[in-house]
Amino acid sequence: MRGPGMMSDAERLDIVNTFGAAYIGSMVTLVMYGITTLQTYFYFLRFPKDERSLKVLVSIVWVLDTIHIIFVCHAMYYYLITNYNNPPGLVDGTWSLYTSVALNVLIAFIVQCFFTKRIYILSSLRVRWWLTSVTALSVLGHFALGMETVVELFLKKELSRLSEITLNSALPFALLAVLSDILVAGALCGLLWNNRSDFKDTNSLVNNLIIWAINRCLLTSFVAIAEVIAFAIRPMDFWFLAIDFVIGKLYANSLLATLNTRASVRAKDGDPESGRSDEVSTSFQLASAVRTDNENAFSRNLLRVGPTHSSMEESTDMESTQLANTKFDGPSFP
Repeated sequence: MRGPGMMSDAERLDIVNTFGAAYIGSMVTLVMYGITTLQTYFYFLRFPKDERSLKVLVSIVWVLDTIHIIFVCHAMYYYLITNYNNPPGLVDGTWSLYTSVALNVLIAFIVQCFFTKRIYILSSLRVRWWLTSVTALSVLGHFALGMETVVELFLKKELSRLSEITLNSALPFALLAVLSDILVAGALCGLLWNNRSDFKDTNSLVNNLIIWAINRCLLTSFVAIAEVIAFAIRPMDFWFLAIDFVIGKLYANSLLATLNTRASVRAKDGDPESGRSDEVSTSFQLASAVRTDNENAFSRNLLRVGPTHSSMEESTDMESTQLANTKFDGPSFP
């Protein structure tokens, strides 16, 4: 028996900063899931002619995101309803809570692999392999440490022991998440900047894409840094868990926003029909415009907007208006 001055972990639990914080995070996550679902709907509505592999990718991300929100809701129901007025039941971590972390890691990995592939496509042969390798290694490291963290969560089991995994897996995992985001965004921005030309419209498009890549990096990086700080300072509170609930939704929405923004970027690039219903299959196209050695061996990747399955039209005299209407056949960006 415990003495009068002794309390169990459950009795010492600060419900406001633990499950109260997790509940707030779950509510924000539900809102983010609604945005994910809406973006998924818009994607299939606007781009029915996209490649099947891209449609499968979007479907997988949405399904994983759906399973994640189901597990989050199950965890909240388990702690706040099933174990209402049962403090000992709040000590152990439930399987759905820890599995939701694994799903977030998987979603982030899939999205980062998508952007890494875009980096490979955009890169010139001179830098393609080393740039893609560095980015891919950081993404793989983030995934590996994330899975290690999940395994540690299941092994420790008790929520009061989460602080034991801070240095060996949790913090390295979160820091590598920030690093991989910065590398992906930095590589995309650098490659896009190199694709600038003498044409004002093309540069305007490139500038918009660079700004988007930076904003995406800042958002996910700031959230990841906030999670690191919350876990490092107060590992016994669940504010870091509330942030972790949300971060997977940010990755999913960054992918969907990338795909859905294609039509609006085309409209900014001067296509007056970009909003018409018969133009919903419009997508970014990436092509490599290569000059021969006699033309100073200059090669450059151009981001263009055109129908998904169009052929490339070649022209030796490319003025601004011709460039805006040139169609390329290549994989979609980003």
